[in-house]
Amino acid sequence: MADAQDKVLNKKKLELTITTPRGIKFIEEADMVVMRTIDGDLGVLPGHEALSTVLGDGVLRIKNNGTEKQLAVFGGTAEINDQKISILSTIAQRPDEIDVERAEEDRREAELAMQEDVEEQMTRRLQIMQMRALVRIHVSQANYIDEDSDNGNDENGDGNE
Repeated sequence: MADAQDKVLNKKKLELTITTPRGIKFIEEADMVVMRTIDGDLGVLPGHEALSTVLGDGVLRIKNNGTEKQLAVFGGTAEINDQKISILSTIAQRPDEIDVERAEEDRREAELAMQEDVEEQMTRRLQIMQMRALVRIHVSQANYIDEDSDNGNDENGDGNE
């Protein structure tokens, strides 16, 4: 048993796979992955205990060799097993896939509508729209372009969820 435990602890990288309804979106090795769950942020390093979690809407941070990449991820699940992280999400967007003008427009619209006297359910919907727009704006400024992974499975970034 000690040999198996040593083998897991000696592996230096996590294998991250993100899948959306359009197929595999992102595959990469990482030193650390930080994801937004419904209970808060969760950081995963090699050797992490196996677990399953429900993802919230937020920034997924992928740390590798001293650099950090960011993706906008909206909901889904994450399975952590051995040295692998498998994320299933409806939407996962790289910075270059985000329509910043649309995200800014959604943010402004949500802010204006929240200032008006609207029903509680509509307010919550607008808060979610605003938060998603802020995540997209944040990730869009991350300056990450992955020229090696042109797999044709890019999200269209049109905000239709």
